[in-house]
Amino acid sequence: MLKKECLVTKQYHQYKIDEFAYAHHISKKLLKSIKLQGDILVNGNHQTVRYSLQEGEKVTFLFPQENNQILPEDIPLKIVYEDLYLMVIDKAPCIPCIPTRGHPHHTLANAISYYYQQIGLTSTVHMVNRLDKETAGLMIVAKYRYIHDLMSKRHIYRLYRAHVNGKVEQGVIDLPIYKIDKQMKRVIDERGKISKTHYQCIQYKEGISLVECQLETGRTHQIRVHMSAIGHPLVGDSLYGNGQGCFDLTSFKICFIHPVTHQLISLTKQ
Repeated sequence: MLKKECLVTKQYHQYKIDEFAYAHHISKKLLKSIKLQGDILVNGNHQTVRYSLQEGEKVTFLFPQENNQILPEDIPLKIVYEDLYLMVIDKAPCIPCIPTRGHPHHTLANAISYYYQQIGLTSTVHMVNRLDKETAGLMIVAKYRYIHDLMSKRHIYRLYRAHVNGKVEQGVIDLPIYKIDKQMKRVIDERGKISKTHYQCIQYKEGISLVECQLETGRTHQIRVHMSAIGHPLVGDSLYGNGQGCFDLTSFKICFIHPVTHQLISLTKQ
């Protein structure tokens, strides 16, 4: 069970526990779960959220144990970084992140569930940056709901590499991406969400450019939609180009500030 311990400083003197929790990035929804299924201790004694804190007191939030209902499957999992709170996985291409109606089994979530089972962790699977089925490379998985909540509020530097058709220079694509009803394909449309991609060519050969794309936003299919919009769809992409469906897109580098240790974590795919 994850727990968070905080010392009450003068800054938080006479805060009620719920106010103190919100100031330490515990959401109302999560605090409700802690009240019902976990516990709140002040200097080791149970207290309600209406308790007024005094300087020097130690507050401990005991998070509720999570119930992982994703079927574990013994699938190879390449972990490139791991600590008590999160891990970074080098995802293989052509494996879905989560079970869906079309792919109910043999997903990354099934592999993570199996790994959690082996290490005795009962958490559900919390993916911070989800990748498309065909996309390979680095992605972050939070081991607990609270860590996922913290990571969702942080900027994550994401650098991708892809092979695209044609000769590309460099630039910025700032075009809104819109999802039409239940269709998988996204389109450029003023009704869409703000989406921004920086790109540059690092190699060109025989009509194909190897580009690096750095995302400011994280929309579904963002690189595929944006590169297609400027006339350079990913090689092999059948949805946004004229390929056969197998394309090369890799989450190549990822950087973020750790939500607990506050250290810079910078990882590049080997």
